[in-house]
Amino acid sequence: MDLKKVLEMAIENEKRSYDWYLTQAMEAEDPESRLLFEQIAEEEKVHIKKLTERLKILKIMD
Repeated sequence: MDLKKVLEMAIENEKRSYDWYLTQAMEAEDPESRLLFEQIAEEEKVHIKKLTERLKILKIMD
């Protein structure tokens, strides 16, 4: 499996994680849990951005 494919898969996994944490935040009954899930979702967003940037660089290099 080439690096581009791995990055694409990683991006999809991060997107699924982001969606999951966001859902958990919306369903959380207490503010503390909601905040924690929202913060983790934001971390996933950062991961998506970084992986996407690396993928773009690889595609440019081709």
